Amino acid sequence: MKGPYGLLVALRNDEPLLVVGGGPLAERKMATLLGAGCRPHLVAPVLTESLLADHDRGAFDWEPREATREDFRAFRLVLLALPPGETEKLLPWAREARCLVNCASSAEKGDWALLAQFDSDSCRVGVGSGGYDPALAAGKKELICRFLTDREVKP
Repeated sequence: MKGPYGLLVALRNDEPLLVVGGGPLAERKMATLLGAGCRPHLVAPVLTESLLADHDRGAFDWEPREATREDFRAFRLVLLALPPGETEKLLPWAREARCLVNCASSAEKGDWALLAQFDSDSCRVGVGSGGYDPALAAGKKELICRFLTDREVKP
């Protein structure tokens, strides 16, 4: 697959990150971010039950409303976890504010994507598809994990 050159960026846990969307797509992306110890700021009128439970336990800040142009001016990293049509409406605001954007439903329009990753010894190993096929990347991650585990166990 030819595409942009991958660049690994270590997102600090305290880096301000805006997530827009509260549906199933946001739920999957938030699980990854929360699992890494990030504390995203989420803007969405409603949340899935799982996201609401995470919010209720204090995992992230949530503003129950539609996103506005001003939201993008307060962040440099944005994850749009919305259907393609809604992403198209908000993307100009993010570009105007010079945000780096992950377009979860339209990977080709984004600037960054999350990796399926794990730690092995003192290395961080990540597998990515540029956001085009996260399930494939997760499957490759699992294969690599099993390979490393098998190799470490064998004499």
